[in-house]
Amino acid sequence: MSDIQQLEQEILQDAQDKANQVLQEARKEAETIIAQAREESTKLKDKLKKELAQEQETQIQRELSQIRIKSKIQLENLKETLVQEIFDSSMEKIQHMRRNQAQQYTSALTKLIISSGSILEGGELIVELNSDDVTTVNVALLESEITKQSGNETHIEITTSEDNTIKGGTILYKGDLAVDNTFEAIFERRKDIIRNELHSLIFHNRE
Repeated sequence: MSDIQQLEQEILQDAQDKANQVLQEARKEAETIIAQAREESTKLKDKLKKELAQEQETQIQRELSQIRIKSKIQLENLKETLVQEIFDSSMEKIQHMRRNQAQQYTSALTKLIISSGSILEGGELIVELNSDDVTTVNVALLESEITKQSGNETHIEITTSEDNTIKGGTILYKGDLAVDNTFEAIFERRKDIIRNELHSLIFHNRE
């Protein structure tokens, strides 16, 4: 298993741990939402049995539809809140590893740069990093590995992001081309996966 895969697995495990921390409260909230919707639905259905007039039945069905829609919106809002909490927790772990120059983070960053440089097929590359990461990368090693993998002689210029907007990872540039492998971008691309996992974990058979 590569350092990047291992790091990603640890981050995803942290995300799972974070989900588990809020899971009990989330389940209670989801159950409350659903219970309220069911209670209102039951009351309206009872009302429907008593009120036989067509115009009253139509109104009740309209109200039932509104309750179902409201319940779905509340559940979706809850799910999105959890996704954001997991995202924030994962980025906090990355920040901690980066600030402490953890070997696992440094190794993963090196492989991200090599991977990005190989995608751009080497040559004249600009590597943008957080300023704290500049001293942790071996430019000669990076140039050698990208040259080897791409087949093109590679020269790297290291730059830092304005106001350290890169919180972890890197962006590589070659002319007008860019590969964004910051951890923010990586997790943004994986939000749908986390969202689907949360849906199965919390809301399965509950909607």
